[in-house]
Amino acid sequence: MSRNWAAGLKTMLIAFVITIPLSVFTFAQRMKPISLSPSLDGLRAKNFKVKTLDGKRVELNTLLGQGKPVVLNIWATWCGPCRQEIPHLVDLAKEHSKDGLIVIGLTYEDYKEKNIKAVKDFVNEHSINYEMAFTPLSLYYYFNKGDSAITIPQTFVFHSNGTMVKQVIGSDVKAVEDAISIALRPAS
Repeated sequence: MSRNWAAGLKTMLIAFVITIPLSVFTFAQRMKPISLSPSLDGLRAKNFKVKTLDGKRVELNTLLGQGKPVVLNIWATWCGPCRQEIPHLVDLAKEHSKDGLIVIGLTYEDYKEKNIKAVKDFVNEHSINYEMAFTPLSLYYYFNKGDSAITIPQTFVFHSNGTMVKQVIGSDVKAVEDAISIALRPAS
C-alpha cells in the first residue's frame, strides 16, 4: 500500500513539474502587448505614397501638414455609409478650415479609369472641398494592424500634436465631430 502511495505522489510531482512551465508559457503566449494608437509621426515614418485625382503619385506626408489637426477618411464610392458621411465631412472641413483642420479623403478603390471617373464625379457632385487621393492597401493595414477584413468608412482624427484622438469605424458623424472638437484643443 505504501508503494502505491509513493508511486501516486511521484506521478503527481512529475505532472506538476510539467504542467506549471507549460501553463506559464501558454499564458505568456495569450498575453498581447499593449499597442499604442498610430501617430502622425508614425504615419510619416512609413512614407506612404498615394495617387491624387489627377494621377500624380505623392507622399501622403505632403498632404498632412505640420502642427495641424488632421482627419483621414477611408471610403469608396460604392459604400452606402461612406456616401452618407461625406457631406458631413465637407461641412466640417469648411467650418473648421479657419482652425487649420486638414481633411483628406482616401478612397479604397483601385486606380483604374472607371474608378477615377467615378471618384471625380462623386467629388464634383458633393462639392468636396478637401484633398482626395487613392490609398494603397498597405495604409489601411497600417491602421488596422494587418486585419484583412476591409471595413469602411473609417475616419482617423489626429490632434495638432500628432496623437490619434479617435478611430471611428463606420459612419458616426457625432463621434467624428466630438473627436474634431478634441483635436482642435490646444496641445497640453
